[in-house]
Amino acid sequence: MVGVLLWVCTLGLVLTGLYGAYQVVVSSRFTGDLPVLPEVAKYHRFAVLVFARNEERVIGQLLASLRAQDYPADAFDVFVTADNCTDATADVARAAGAITVERSAAGARGKGAALNWFFAEHFPRGYDACVVFDADNVVDPRFLAAMNRQLAAGHQIATGYRMGKNPSSSWVAGASTLFWLMQTRFFHLPRALRNLPCTSVGGTGFMFALRVLGADGWRTSSACEDIEFTLQAIAAGHFVALATDAIFYDEQPLTFWQSLKQRYRWSVGSVQLIRTSVPKLLASVGRGQLGALDAALYIIGVVVGGLSGLLWVLSLGLGLASGIGPGRTLLGILASSIVGYLVLAAFGVLVARIEHVRWPGMAKAILGFPIWLFSWSVINVVVLFYRDPTWHTVPHSEALSLAEAELEHR
Repeated sequence: MVGVLLWVCTLGLVLTGLYGAYQVVVSSRFTGDLPVLPEVAKYHRFAVLVFARNEERVIGQLLASLRAQDYPADAFDVFVTADNCTDATADVARAAGAITVERSAAGARGKGAALNWFFAEHFPRGYDACVVFDADNVVDPRFLAAMNRQLAAGHQIATGYRMGKNPSSSWVAGASTLFWLMQTRFFHLPRALRNLPCTSVGGTGFMFALRVLGADGWRTSSACEDIEFTLQAIAAGHFVALATDAIFYDEQPLTFWQSLKQRYRWSVGSVQLIRTSVPKLLASVGRGQLGALDAALYIIGVVVGGLSGLLWVLSLGLGLASGIGPGRTLLGILASSIVGYLVLAAFGVLVARIEHVRWPGMAKAILGFPIWLFSWSVINVVVLFYRDPTWHTVPHSEALSLAEAELEHR
């Protein structure tokens, strides 16, 4: 019986390994450059949407960077949704010239609920497209012009180039920054170069044409409204482009516990979306949208990763039960852990080198990067058995201007 179970675990690990091999093959084209989109004469009208909950300390820096956009001031407006705030967020936003609305709704929390409410109550008619930011972001002055070129090129949805705003604040913030750089370089860019849609707009720093929503507005219900929106759009036949020249900076969690809670919610949301999104994506594949197949494979990644970790632990236990000595097992675990740690740390160095970034304390971030990634593997095992979609606010306190955020990476 033990032998049969061990064989099943081995087969499962082989299958999850094939899934990983597919992702490696797709990501292997990471050294190219996207074609530079030409300048255009038409200026599309943007509604810049900012969703904030008790962000009085940081929202002023974002709004200042938006006022400094190299884009006609009469071609965009900034809308701030002060979502159940108990501080002066709304007052700061109004003082900065933003069109400010206040949500005081009970029930569902989080940005997904705020997006649903905003489009139901304050649909931004008269605009060509929306751009979404979190209140803790700061934005490069060429961001809107870059997204304007994406629209002119026929791309109805585009995600920007995300940088960590505060990588030197802690090793966790640095490791999170490395992750977002890794996502752009090894997930988004290879797909863009292969003419596949990006599989997630990342929650902030993205643009979409209002025609994508239709008359119903924004409709998401999962813990990951950004991925849900992206998969809905891909299933409907829309292409999600990457705008590497649309640069913005996003504040990263300072503590390991904050990061764990944030990533746990993302994993919970991904599992929620398998049931609702995969059937629609596969139906789209049947209509000839092959990019939808890649998106379907992407969203099952959390479950595949969780099963892989679970099967690995089970295979170790079954190996012990079948007579493999504990000393030999422990030696194997130790050897594989050391090799895995070194490989992931080297990968962190590779990401930093390719992206040409450096900040004070980067060595700590690189040394912690394997631990940060391994903890996500543990999270993916946990969500196979326990999923709590409750939104937990991550406090933002790094009130950096655009110039200060740029200086972090020099």
